[in-house]
Amino acid sequence: MKPLHIILLIMAAAGIGAVVSLYGNTTQYIAFKDAQDLAKENPGKEYHVVCTLNKQKPILYNPQKDPNYLEFWAVDSLGKEMKVIYGKPKPQDMERSQKMVLIGYQEAEYFRANSILSKCPSKYNEEPVNNR
Repeated sequence: MKPLHIILLIMAAAGIGAVVSLYGNTTQYIAFKDAQDLAKENPGKEYHVVCTLNKQKPILYNPQKDPNYLEFWAVDSLGKEMKVIYGKPKPQDMERSQKMVLIGYQEAEYFRANSILSKCPSKYNEEPVNNR
């Protein structure tokens, strides 16, 4: 084989290796039901769940007692409701958020969130332009 062919084979192998390693690190957005099912096979694996805050149920947060405990109910994109426990301080304007992405893992009866990403509607709504 010529040196050029060997170099091309090495580059192709490196490219395939990079694609395979990136594929293993990708995250999926799933529903609570999927997180429950997948937790049986892979307990403790992190998942991303897109949901909304259920404003009909109380948010349990007492910063004087424990500033790193937040408990609330969320509804995923398929309508399943789940209790969520978050071990950090309550995110600012959580009640005003349109949607949230919970990053965490499924426990037996609740979803343990390690991170909460929220979208506040007032930040992203464009004001209508009035050209007078």
